[in-house]
Amino acid sequence: MLTTYSIFRSIQNLQEPPDRPRHMVTRMADKERRHSHKDTPSCADAFCGKEFKQYAFITIIIVLAVLTIKDVVELVESYVENGKNSEISMVFNDSMRLPNFTFCISKDQAFSHFTINATEAVDEWDRVVDEQLADFDTKDKFLKEQWDWKLVYEAYDLVASLASMERETTAHGAARTFNLFKNSPRLAGKRLTAKKWLGAIAERNVTFREFQQKVGTECLRRSMQRFVRNTYDDDDVIKTNLKITWISAMQMCFQPTWTAENYRDIKDQGNFFSLMMSHNTDKDEAYECMSVDMHGRPASLGRFMEGKGRAKDGFTSELCLGMRHTVSVEVRARYQMLENDDDGTKCRDVEDDQDTEFNCRGRCRMDLIREFCGCTGNTLVHLVKDENELDKYPLCDYTSCDIDVQQGNFTEDECTEKCYRDCLQIRYDIDHESLGRMARPDLTLIELQWGSFEYLNMEQKWEWTVATFIAALGGSIGMWLGLSILSLIQGGSYLFTMCSKRLKKKRAAARIAAGENPENGKKISKKLSIGANPFTSPYGGKVEEEPMPENGKFKGPPPQYHSPNSTSIQVE
Repeated sequence: MLTTYSIFRSIQNLQEPPDRPRHMVTRMADKERRHSHKDTPSCADAFCGKEFKQYAFITIIIVLAVLTIKDVVELVESYVENGKNSEISMVFNDSMRLPNFTFCISKDQAFSHFTINATEAVDEWDRVVDEQLADFDTKDKFLKEQWDWKLVYEAYDLVASLASMERETTAHGAARTFNLFKNSPRLAGKRLTAKKWLGAIAERNVTFREFQQKVGTECLRRSMQRFVRNTYDDDDVIKTNLKITWISAMQMCFQPTWTAENYRDIKDQGNFFSLMMSHNTDKDEAYECMSVDMHGRPASLGRFMEGKGRAKDGFTSELCLGMRHTVSVEVRARYQMLENDDDGTKCRDVEDDQDTEFNCRGRCRMDLIREFCGCTGNTLVHLVKDENELDKYPLCDYTSCDIDVQQGNFTEDECTEKCYRDCLQIRYDIDHESLGRMARPDLTLIELQWGSFEYLNMEQKWEWTVATFIAALGGSIGMWLGLSILSLIQGGSYLFTMCSKRLKKKRAAARIAAGENPENGKKISKKLSIGANPFTSPYGGKVEEEPMPENGKFKGPPPQYHSPNSTSIQVE
C-alpha cells in the first residue's frame, strides 16, 4: 500500500524546474514579437494605434468642451435677460364676481330738484342754514338727520369747489385756482362759506369723507327711485348700500356696496342690477347723459389721475335721461403681468396696504399742495397714513396760501413717474342698447346685464427660476462631458487645493533658502478634503504592474500556491 506522502512526492517531482516557468517563456515571445512589429508599421497602427487614439480622444474632448461652454454661455445669457413666458388659456366659470361699477351724473341733474329763488334775500338763506346747523350740534344728528335742501345745496357747492380746485385740474391749474380763490373779491362769500362749513365739521368731529357721503346721499335721496341688486331667487333679499365716490363742479359719482352677508356673485346670465333715477322736467334745461364705468373710475377725474392713453373699455356715457337702457357686460380678457420697469409695460402688484395708481397720483397732488401752501387738501385727507402729519400740515382753507403763479414752476411729473398701474388688468366688453322712452319722461331706467362667463386668461411667468436654471445648467454640462454640479464643485476644490500646495512649497523653499525652519515647529497633519480631480479613476490610485524580469529570469524563487485544505489520496 502506498502512503499519501509518497504519492505527493512523486507528483511534485514531475513538475518543471523552478528556473524555467512556462509563463516566462510566453512573455519573452510576446516581447520579441512586439519589437519586430515596431520595425514594420502598418495601416492599422497608423489609424488604430495608440498615438492616433490619443489624438482622437483629445480632439473629441475639445469639441465636447466647446459645445458645453457654448451651451452654458447661452444659458447664462438667457437667465440674465430675465425672460418671460406667457400662458394663454380659456376660463370657463360657473359664476362671476361683481365688477366695481360706478354711475356718474352731471351737477345739473343732481341739482334738478332744487329750485332757487333768485329774489330771495341772502340773509334769509343764511338764517335757515345757520339755524339747522345749530340744531345738528352732534355728530349723530349731523349725519343721520335729514337736511333742508338749502343746506344740501350749500354743502354740495363747497365740496364740489374744493374737489375741482384740488384734483380736477393740472398742477399749475391748481396753483392758479388757489391764488384766485384767496385774492378774488367776488369769491369773498365762498371763502366765508368754506370757513364756516370746515369749522362746523371739525367741531362735530366729522371727517371730510363722512361729510361728502352725507352731502351726496341727501342729494340723491330726492332723485333715486330704484337701486337694487337683482337675482332670479325671489326670496333672496339683498340690502344694497350707497357710496358716494366723487363730487365736483362737473359730476357726482356713486356706486353700490354690500356687506359680506349681502354680497352675491353673479350666478346667472341676465339682469343683475337696476338703477332708476328721476329728474325735474319743469326746468327748461338740457341735461348731460349719465355714464357707467366697470372699473370704478369717476369720469371727470380720470384724465387727471391716470396715465396717458388709457383704454376706455367697460365705459359708456350714452345713458341719456328719460330713456330705458340695457347695458350688457362681460369680461373680454384677464391679463396678469409680472412686475417690471420697462417702458410701456411697467406695473406693480397692488397689495392691500399699497396705493393704487389713483391714490398714488392723489398723494402726489397732496404733497404738491403741502409744498406751496403748507396744508393738507380736504379731498385728499383720506390718503394721510399718520394722523400726526395733520399737526404739521393742517386742513386747508386757502385763505393764507401765498403763491406766485407767474414765477413758480408747478409740476408733479417726478412724483407721478413712480405711480404704476396694476399688473392685473381686466378688460370688459360693453354693449349698450336703448329701448326707447319711458312712460314717464322724468324717469331714467338703467339695467345692467351679464353676458358670458367665459373669458381669455393670459398670465406671465418668469422663464427661469433658480431651481430650473440649476437643473438646466446641470443638464448642459452633463450632456457632452458627463459632468455634474458636484463635479464642478469637486474640480474647483481640487484646483484650489493644488494651488495651495504649490504656494506652500514655494514658501517653504524660500524659508529653507533663507535658513529658516519651514515648519516653524508646527506639526503636519493630514486633513480630509473634498478636493479631488473629477477626471480620475473612480477606483482609487494607480495600479502598479509587475515589472518584466531582466534576461528573461525572475529573481528569487517562483511563487508557490498552497491550499489550506489538503487532499489525501489512498491507493490500495
